[in-house]
Amino acid sequence: MSAASFFIPSLPGQPADSQVTMYGGHIPSAPVKNGQPDTESDAHLYFFMVRNRHIAETERTLLWFNGGPGCSSFDGSMMEIGPFRLVRGGNGELTEVEGAWNEYANVIFNADGPNSARPIIATVDQPVGTGYAYMETNAYVHDLPEAAQHVVKFMEGFYKVFPEFQNHDTYIAGESYAGQYIPYIASAFLSSRLPVASRLKGLLIGNGWIDPWNQYPAYLDFALQAGVIKAGSDAEARVRKEVARCIENQEKWGKQNVKIHNGVCEGILGSITDSTVQAVNGQNMCVNNYDVRLTDTHPACGMNWPPDLADIHPYLSRDDVKSAFHATRHTGPWVECNGQVGAQFYTPTSRPSVTLLPELLGKVPILMFAGAEDLICNHVGIEKMIEDLEWNGATGFGNVTADEWYVNGKNAGTWTTARNLTYVKILDASHMVRLFSSSDPPCTANVTLDVPIRCPTTNPSPHTTCSCASSASPSSAPRGPPRRSPPASGTNKKPSSARRTRTGPRSIPAAAAGGAGGGAKALGGTALEGLVNASSALVLVLIMLGAFGTFLG
Repeated sequence: MSAASFFIPSLPGQPADSQVTMYGGHIPSAPVKNGQPDTESDAHLYFFMVRNRHIAETERTLLWFNGGPGCSSFDGSMMEIGPFRLVRGGNGELTEVEGAWNEYANVIFNADGPNSARPIIATVDQPVGTGYAYMETNAYVHDLPEAAQHVVKFMEGFYKVFPEFQNHDTYIAGESYAGQYIPYIASAFLSSRLPVASRLKGLLIGNGWIDPWNQYPAYLDFALQAGVIKAGSDAEARVRKEVARCIENQEKWGKQNVKIHNGVCEGILGSITDSTVQAVNGQNMCVNNYDVRLTDTHPACGMNWPPDLADIHPYLSRDDVKSAFHATRHTGPWVECNGQVGAQFYTPTSRPSVTLLPELLGKVPILMFAGAEDLICNHVGIEKMIEDLEWNGATGFGNVTADEWYVNGKNAGTWTTARNLTYVKILDASHMVRLFSSSDPPCTANVTLDVPIRCPTTNPSPHTTCSCASSASPSSAPRGPPRRSPPASGTNKKPSSARRTRTGPRSIPAAAAGGAGGGAKALGGTALEGLVNASSALVLVLIMLGAFGTFLG
């Protein structure tokens, strides 16, 4: 295999003047078993890579994974951090966007600052059976260590095709269930003999499903704080019963061995969404689990989002598109989330990835970020996890306080950093933190390009304001959040959820103060206008945080 065989000259529908450099294709991923190569499964992962557009003094590669389990990383490349978006109703017409992450990195969609910090982005479809990834037998991956070894084998082949990447600083990023993937993959990389073992420089996890012990019960806390259910209501009483059942079940397993996917605890999210059901024009509607400002039809409750999928599904299933992506060995239509892959991952054989974080934080910096409007992997559960986590000699952030950060003079959220861990909460953001609301005009790559001049690179004052140098019109229509995959038995079942933390004895969360308002808060399409490119904002935050100097040089 040579790099030339993976080169993608262009994609169907790509603008004629586009100059994006792309590669993609299948690379074997079946790991060695009992000292012998696996010749039966013929497992291959698929990657789509976009080279950085600017000359870099220090080459950086970012691997991007979407979650599920079983959801294709084309979610990331086509709706979040990649260079193209499909025009809605445009018959496969692509439009190129500004501010894509390949402006700053070589991104590999596995699924993937200053001039010295522009990475290559690659997304990777994994585990096998996800997206364009394929296998010859029903050799589904059953646990996280096995999935990580598939990625290690993939990287071994990737380095053979692109040997120059062996010298790149490498980062792993993703969202949702990638909160399980990423720590396991990072640990496998660090234990391998591959160049990445010494070149792994950081991890980024967005709205991650990491710690079921703390994140499951946090559903109630978040629902009360966000006004999804009303404090003191019958709905709260019903949800509290589900929380009690969950805690009792988790105690049987113990904190270190709780199930990553727990059917008993899933009842919490189901009870919350059921409590929001209202009849609207003859159709039952419920809260969108990925953005509580929105509603969706019941029982989907967010599974119909984002609307872009109506165009992405047929586009990625077209024979000419699959040929352009070098994905013809994948048979059948492209599926965003493979329920069978997800069902295999629900076997309770893997310990939650939170158990790997203390050791990882002793070796590499980790950034966790969370959109404040997400329910399914909500910020409250992530914050409780951090409070309960012991790493590098202390527990939680301790006395370290959260600081605010601003974009165009508007409070965009808070950030906290200590001992190699940084946590960023992003206001007005959903499960998909690619875009978030703002009353100001959208900012694209200019935010990132200008930050080194406009903002200090070490611990600015809490009210430092970083403004865009210029205003750009929105590069694409607003997008909804991605999802974790539904059960294998159907596409209309409620999706899996996210969960909680706490030190001391476990108890049902206390009612949130001032939990006003019940039911889902419906917003029309116009309410999502004026979205801001949050990927640039995240890079802005990284530059602002002195603790992440290693990320951006």
